[in-house]
Amino acid sequence: MLLTSGLRKSLGFQLAAIAVTSIVFFTLGGTLQAASVWFGGAIATANLLLLEWRRRAADRGPAQSAAASLRLLYRTAIERFVLATTLFALALGVLRLDPLALLTGFIVGQVALIVTGTGKTD
Repeated sequence: MLLTSGLRKSLGFQLAAIAVTSIVFFTLGGTLQAASVWFGGAIATANLLLLEWRRRAADRGPAQSAAASLRLLYRTAIERFVLATTLFALALGVLRLDPLALLTGFIVGQVALIVTGTGKTD
């Protein structure tokens, strides 16, 4: 997948925000908390990449009816929810990461997406 300037901007801002948050958690709590922030940020980044992949696929294909577009919207929302839920379950259940740091990393990553958008204006 080629990275558009808007996607690069979003990913760069996410990375910077997560890095700063990770440094704060490392200073206050240690390696486990810093790693948890990074994993939470990775969940947000995975969500962004899935969203962008679906958007590009929809843009490349033929024009769809309103019903087909709505189905694609719902399908993408469900896929993002399942992806995030699965990764959170892995982080908390298997890897035993710190919940507060994990959620903080995810929230910081999501806020970075909201602040930057994806560069798509139409």
